[in-house]
Amino acid sequence: QVAANAVRKRLRDLSHKIGPTLQPVFVTKKLGQDLRPKEIKPSIVNKQCVVYNFSCDLCEADYVGYTARHLHQRIAKHKNSAIGRHFLEAHGNNNLLRESQFMVLRKCQSKFDCLVFEMLFIKKLKPNLNIQTDSIRAKLFV
Repeated sequence: QVAANAVRKRLRDLSHKIGPTLQPVFVTKKLGQDLRPKEIKPSIVNKQCVVYNFSCDLCEADYVGYTARHLHQRIAKHKNSAIGRHFLEAHGNNNLLRESQFMVLRKCQSKFDCLVFEMLFIKKLKPNLNIQTDSIRAKLFV
């Protein structure tokens, strides 16, 4: 903890000198444990600032994404995304999207955390509907 605080202080001092805010990203040896999905909660309607996984219940298609909004708002927008296109092209109907096909992988504290964990989950789970394979902002830290 002492070393982490020293690094945090040096980054803060450096940020004041060069302008942009620098945020430390620490990766523990137990990263695999952090990437495991949390226990399944009954309702995801009011979850926000999360990394989530979509699994098609008609085939093996899956997708990892994040949202800072309420998850139910993002789910509604997926009718016009890669998920909606998947339902239309693979199953002939894009009205098959349901909340039960989504699972929260990680609740995050900030949009930056969401970007980092989204990238890590994409690399670990290798979802086949994702076009983006990593986050441009997070590339600096891997």
